[in-house]
Amino acid sequence: MRDSKASKVRKTRGRPLRLFAIALIAFSLLPTSKPANADLIDNFFSIFEPGDDRSIGAKQHPQIVAQFGGEYIKEGLNDYILDIGLRLAFVSEMRDLPWRFTILNSPVVNAFAIPGGYVYITRGLLALANNEAEVAGVLAHEIGHVTARHGAARQSRATGIGLLGALAGILTGSSVVHELGQQLGGLYVANYSREQEYEADQLGVKYLGLAGYPRDAMADFLKRMEAQTKYMAAVTGNSGGGSFDFFASHPQTEDRIDRAEASAAANADNLEREYEKSRYLTEIDGMLYGDDPKEGIIRGREFLHPDLRFKFTAPEGFQLINSSRAVYAVDGKGSQMVFDIAMWKSENQSLADYLSREWLAKIDVPSVAMTDVGGAPAAVSRFALDRNGTRYYLTVVAIDFGGGKVARFIYQTTSANTDLQSRFTQSYKSFRPMDAAEAAAIKPVVIAIGTVRENDSLETILAGMADIVKDKKELFLLLNPAFEDGVPPAGALYKDLK
Repeated sequence: MRDSKASKVRKTRGRPLRLFAIALIAFSLLPTSKPANADLIDNFFSIFEPGDDRSIGAKQHPQIVAQFGGEYIKEGLNDYILDIGLRLAFVSEMRDLPWRFTILNSPVVNAFAIPGGYVYITRGLLALANNEAEVAGVLAHEIGHVTARHGAARQSRATGIGLLGALAGILTGSSVVHELGQQLGGLYVANYSREQEYEADQLGVKYLGLAGYPRDAMADFLKRMEAQTKYMAAVTGNSGGGSFDFFASHPQTEDRIDRAEASAAANADNLEREYEKSRYLTEIDGMLYGDDPKEGIIRGREFLHPDLRFKFTAPEGFQLINSSRAVYAVDGKGSQMVFDIAMWKSENQSLADYLSREWLAKIDVPSVAMTDVGGAPAAVSRFALDRNGTRYYLTVVAIDFGGGKVARFIYQTTSANTDLQSRFTQSYKSFRPMDAAEAAAIKPVVIAIGTVRENDSLETILAGMADIVKDKKELFLLLNPAFEDGVPPAGALYKDLK
């Protein structure tokens, strides 16, 4: 959630909603030599001409970059990723496509592509990867989706933000939540079939080999993603899914890992292939890690905004997702939360009237109760709405933020569970202002590449790591799996956080 100050990343026009995996892979150019599913390409080519791909991609590109918070710029890194991508694209069936590879300013671990050769990878994914070969495996997989034209046969599904979809038509037009609801209602993720994933993996493994990379790098990164998913489930207490990461748009199974490994083994050769770990770590040294403080940061279930000076905690079992316009939380079971800040004419309107007559003017709000949240007046309303055969239970909160602004929470669930309602109350009651000292203490966290010294232990290394999570060891091992079996020999490089 961004304040009015300019960000240091490259922006395009639009409102960055950098949380969602918008894997909108659609129709790419006809290759000079046919890929594996050539019949499928022929069937659809009469409808979608090559020029359509370029125009679709060119139109979608600035919107997607904006939705993900802009393009992340770091000296040397962007050209490095471009070189890796072009090295792979050159050996694909669509080598003549004007490929473009973009790093998105998002901490979410994700990668995807759109028509016309536009491939995207987040800095969150780059932080998780261990070496150049793993990144190449991800890019090769995305290139495989394009060359196999999986977008032509895919069925899209909505991202599942039921709260915004249910309220978009009934909240006032001036409401940011209404606005976001309309925007998010148009975002889709690709619902790839298992066969499409297998084919993209197989093509990716082929491209890795042809480009001179180890073919097992794709399976290696799938394992890293599996570890990431387990780590996030442990941190958030959410074992039910609902995360907007790589596996949200690329369904993962153990079978995919096994098949990727089998494909790599079946195509093995005697050539020496480098994983390029040292070069890769050098390139990401100094890269921003996690959230940009200018847009607020997530620490487990806690959201802190040092520029706007506030903090709150999401309900237990929910995963926070930050965007430039609002903060969201999901539990993977159909319940959601959204938070934003709006203007309020406090000089001539009570908080209760604002909630019932302006913000929720199109809803017959049964009652509004006044309470205190963090020392500030707050208006709260609980009610149910029936939409499309589903009953939604909502808790809506408006808190006096001062300066003619109001902090707003909406919690939505399809369950009347009283324990869940209690967790909603605990969440909005956690909203607090931050003092200057606390806000000043929040600094950007960057990846700092360290070198193992003689007599180093895991404890001595962790002592210098930034305190951004309660269990630094688990995060460190996620970023540095080579340490799982003990500290590597002196001279080994590792990812530290400073």
